[in-house]
Amino acid sequence: MEFRVSPDQSKWVDTNVQEARRKRRKAERDHRRLNSVESKDTLKKAVKNANAVINARRDEYYRNRLKASDGNKKDTYNIVNQLLDKDLKRSMIPDNKPANELCDEMQKFFHDKVEKIYSEMISTHEDEHDFSAFDGPTLSEFQPISDEELSSILSEINKKECEADPIPIKLLFQVIKDVTPIISFIVNDSLRRGIFPDSLKNALVRPVIKDENGDINSLQNYRPISNLPFISKVIEKCVQRQLSQHLEINKLHAKHQSGYRSNHSCETATLTIYNDLLCISDVKSKVILLLLDLSAAFDTVNHEILLSKLRKQFGISGIAFEWFKSYLNGRSFTVTIDKYRSKRCFLRIGVPQGSILGPILFILYTKELENIVRKHGFSIHLYADDTQLYIEFNPLYQKMTNIEDALMKCLDEIKVWMTSNKLKLNPDKTEVLTVQMKNNFNPHTIEAIQLDSGMEPAETSKVVKSLGVLFNEHLTFEEHVNSIVKCANVHLRNLRVIASKLDYELKRQLIHCLIFSKLDYCNGLLYDLPDCLIRKLQKVQNSCARLLFGQDVIGKWGHVTPFLKKAHFLPIRQRIEYKIALMSFKCINNMAPDYLTKCIKVKGQPTKCLRTEEDYFLLETPSVPNYRRTERSFSFCGPAVWNCLPYDIRTCNNMLVFKKKLKSHLFIKAFGTT
Repeated sequence: MEFRVSPDQSKWVDTNVQEARRKRRKAERDHRRLNSVESKDTLKKAVKNANAVINARRDEYYRNRLKASDGNKKDTYNIVNQLLDKDLKRSMIPDNKPANELCDEMQKFFHDKVEKIYSEMISTHEDEHDFSAFDGPTLSEFQPISDEELSSILSEINKKECEADPIPIKLLFQVIKDVTPIISFIVNDSLRRGIFPDSLKNALVRPVIKDENGDINSLQNYRPISNLPFISKVIEKCVQRQLSQHLEINKLHAKHQSGYRSNHSCETATLTIYNDLLCISDVKSKVILLLLDLSAAFDTVNHEILLSKLRKQFGISGIAFEWFKSYLNGRSFTVTIDKYRSKRCFLRIGVPQGSILGPILFILYTKELENIVRKHGFSIHLYADDTQLYIEFNPLYQKMTNIEDALMKCLDEIKVWMTSNKLKLNPDKTEVLTVQMKNNFNPHTIEAIQLDSGMEPAETSKVVKSLGVLFNEHLTFEEHVNSIVKCANVHLRNLRVIASKLDYELKRQLIHCLIFSKLDYCNGLLYDLPDCLIRKLQKVQNSCARLLFGQDVIGKWGHVTPFLKKAHFLPIRQRIEYKIALMSFKCINNMAPDYLTKCIKVKGQPTKCLRTEEDYFLLETPSVPNYRRTERSFSFCGPAVWNCLPYDIRTCNNMLVFKKKLKSHLFIKAFGTT
């Protein structure tokens, strides 16, 4: 099977390939002219030689690219799509107009879409939620960045190229030691003067189709993907480090905001939400979960309100405040299609998408949401613009009308706050899920919930997607597991197409990047699931082993377990235990969010040594719940998994060493030997 590549072959065609093609074309011309047995044999040899040279060079090129992308899931995914000729989605554009006209039309469409949403939010309300002003140490100026700090930032920053960059990023990093002082001067000059360079404020936007099966000529079916100059992201990263340090030291973040913060992630957020849903949904109670959706959230942020909040609530002043003011003002975007560009369109609102500071500024802008929601008795968890609200409801003691009234009051206050802050809640995309025990025989069922007095009641969903995890009303995760299996099998089928051209290490790299990343995402929620669901995931891992070693080696009906052991693949149940133990380790060692750390507690040490040392450094186990399903929550399974670990693993305080020892322990537990 040969690789299929994108039409642009200039990156891998070299002089040897060109020479082989010339000889093939010459042999074709000679055979047409002579039409003899000798010329036919010569043509066959030339064709065979050209194919061999082309395939060898092409294989080498993509192998080198895959090796270079090790650890970068996005690049690996794009390369595999190119090999499979499936990267056409990015190049799909309307075919009813020439590209130069489309650029201006799409630029106008993207701009007018945001302006329309913004213009509909003309508010007569002032901000009623004026929380206490910040009275701690202010961030009045940025510290200059040393060459060592800059080198660290350059090593971890995304190397994505932009057409606005004066030189290619790859070339820049080939001479990075020589240009580091120049970059350092540009960065420190911007921080010292409090001015963000105007030349770096224009984003190049490429329209990418949302649904490749939809109408390609409908502009509604496209989303703008922004790309900013590399130097602008370097400056932003330097500011982001100092801003994050200021926010963390003074504890200025919303307590349950997990977006773009150190030690916070989608995994910690979903694990906490799942823990709460399990613990409060006992035999008689239900939990109502709402997933709120914002319309063009990042694009409608008001600059004046944002700057006012930075100064009053977050202690940004002086040169630092002037820098943020300069950063926000005068921004623009240009739509680019093929080699054409639209006119430059200036923006008066919004935080820049595709930037480093944009998401952080947004979560600061929406901090007050947590206070509003908790005032009405709801629990809340946020991840950037994803908002999850939930409240306990016992139909035996509470009337449904009271819950609906509480929901409407809470949502009404949220809408007032959003209107005054120029944000728009999209009620049509707000999802509602009622969580209850599967064997709950309570006759009270909730079919719909009144969310807005002027609208029809919102029907409750059977399944909702929150931060990439599918929750159903009984928290059985059947739909989530099926979704993982379906996605993993698609990748497996794709990899089988190109497997013959890949060596062992590249196969292993692609399996970890494309498939195990799906199996391991938020797998701490899958603890103690029924065997029927775990077996589905285990079959995917078994298929990965067959792909890695080859069907001819394992055999059609051969046992996969020895090959899982040979490849050092932890089985699914052990991978889940690994994640639970790792999260417990992070909680114990202050490497996890406070909201997750509160779920577990270390036992106090006795004053006298009455037991063996193996009994030390254990976690307190909560009392046995009335219903066994609650044992799947992190509050229960965290201590259960942790307390079963050997003493030398529990007392380890280095995360790298802990991971190594933990994997060895679980490997022995799964296979019996190392």
